[in-house]
Amino acid sequence: QPTGGAPGSARWGAADAAMVAEGARLHRGSPMVRVAAVAAVAWASSARAIDFPDINIDLPHISSGDKLQFIDDQGDSGSSSCSPQNLSWYASGWPTALDWGIYWYGPGGMFKRASKRQQVKRFDPRTWLDHGDGFQNSTERLASEYYDPSRNTVIYFHGWSGTGAWSTHKCKRLTTICGRDLCVESPGLDVADEWYKKGWNVGVFYWDQFADEQCMRDAEQKIWFDREGDGLLWKSYNPSNNSISWLEYRGPETSVADLCVTAVREAIGDFYSGRTVRFVGRSIGSQLAVSCAARLHEDKHVAAPQRMALLDPFFTQKEFSFLGAGIRCGKVTSETGIGGFAQEATANYVKMLWRTHRVATEIYVSTSGDDDDDDSGMDSKATKDMQTYAVQVAYRPRWCKRVDGDTMQCEHRSVYPLYFLGYGVPPPPNTANLNAPSGLCQVPSASCTDTELRVLVEHQVARAQSREAAGLGLVKQVWDQAAGQDTFTVKDDMFSPVNIESPTTYRPDAEIEQQVASSDVMSQREWGLSRKWHLGQQAGVSSEQVMLGLKVIAVVVLIPVGAVVGYIVARRLARLCSREVDDDDDDDGSDVMSQCPSDTSGMGKMPLMHE
Repeated sequence: QPTGGAPGSARWGAADAAMVAEGARLHRGSPMVRVAAVAAVAWASSARAIDFPDINIDLPHISSGDKLQFIDDQGDSGSSSCSPQNLSWYASGWPTALDWGIYWYGPGGMFKRASKRQQVKRFDPRTWLDHGDGFQNSTERLASEYYDPSRNTVIYFHGWSGTGAWSTHKCKRLTTICGRDLCVESPGLDVADEWYKKGWNVGVFYWDQFADEQCMRDAEQKIWFDREGDGLLWKSYNPSNNSISWLEYRGPETSVADLCVTAVREAIGDFYSGRTVRFVGRSIGSQLAVSCAARLHEDKHVAAPQRMALLDPFFTQKEFSFLGAGIRCGKVTSETGIGGFAQEATANYVKMLWRTHRVATEIYVSTSGDDDDDDSGMDSKATKDMQTYAVQVAYRPRWCKRVDGDTMQCEHRSVYPLYFLGYGVPPPPNTANLNAPSGLCQVPSASCTDTELRVLVEHQVARAQSREAAGLGLVKQVWDQAAGQDTFTVKDDMFSPVNIESPTTYRPDAEIEQQVASSDVMSQREWGLSRKWHLGQQAGVSSEQVMLGLKVIAVVVLIPVGAVVGYIVARRLARLCSREVDDDDDDDGSDVMSQCPSDTSGMGKMPLMHE
């Protein structure tokens, strides 16, 4: 995506010349391939002003400038976001210093970096019991940390940050506050407000300094691995001298997914007791949410999620290819990158998380054309898995035409506030069953309970499997928005089922619900006698289990000890009595009465005076 324009024109820039030079370098061998490369360059140069609806580019709205331009090499120290007052909120030194991890949010968009909570160490009994965090109650803890371990938790994963809307060199980060460039009817709205009111911890996993790449593909690859093996690159911006530098992260983690697992462990710890955890990812952040969830479940961590929401999930691809040559990230290349790995891995994780851990996945799209494409950029196997094991909803935000700026970018970004705002209202009606009881989860929604969403996934999986058994092909099942497209509010939304047969009953499968309740992850959130013990990294014990253990120890240990002591005392008394009897025989007429029992007096045992 270079600057565009014909050679010699005002828009022909250094990036264009570099692209041609790169093409000549890569293809100076075969004349035929050289001609093909030059043709590809010429085609790309002449078509840069064209919008391609089939390519979902994660570019939030930019108020000015060409959205197809690369970011500048210089920052924006004059931005109000870079003021000392605003940057004082980040004690870490962001954006100059590296700052990744989870921030907890509270009402009004207030936020605080998550504190490191207690983690269990396998061979250190001192860590097996919760030491507490110094707060007297939940109210005090929430007021200070915006987090409580007994609450439900939702964590949001943003996507690519190499844009002017929010990026390192603009000193801007995504927050829960929705601006006027998107929330046209309610600028300044806190999209997570209802979540706070209903007792949720709301967190955002920030990896923006890793995701702030000129090319989205480079940010995507970091989610899965360190391609060069020399550390994950991250972007540093110093507002004081308006300079940008790239540095290498040399920690133990070798991917952003590894960073996510570390961040969740530290932010939530091992003594969590909330009923559910939900991961929400947007664009390429959806890949991160899925990968992080899979690794947490593999580790049987207490914070592994029971539900995932993927908002406009996206996978990068070549913008154009011709005779083996491609235009990717503004360069002519024959490199295929990681191919379909990201798509296949994400789809396989969604499938296996449902089959092995009953993690329900919901997909929401809001960009025109995405939901009409059967494969959405994925190969057939990945498509089949996603279509079978994830329910899908298609928003039609026609109200984006009223925003100032790019309608397509508004559509792509709109799914974020729409999903979070959906938690504050009942699930939307299904036009095929308008007589259903109010509040029934017929259409996937943020306000559906985990159990209700599992019912929808169960029904979809069963239908897909029955079609496959009958030799029928895959059909795309989606709830398509049929009302409320022209308003920002979600209260008037209605959806129509496409290739979906409504369940005859919305009763959950008892076996699946029992599987969820008895899983290692859920049992670790139970801090009573039923807490499951295992020799894993999270083998914490509850105080009730400790008390019961002490009682068992008392029974097992003290009774034998008491028996031994009683035996010894009895033996000593027997010997003492024997000596007293002998003394009594030698001392005729003595009036000293013995402490030993008399077998002939018939008076039983009588304690008598003794010298």
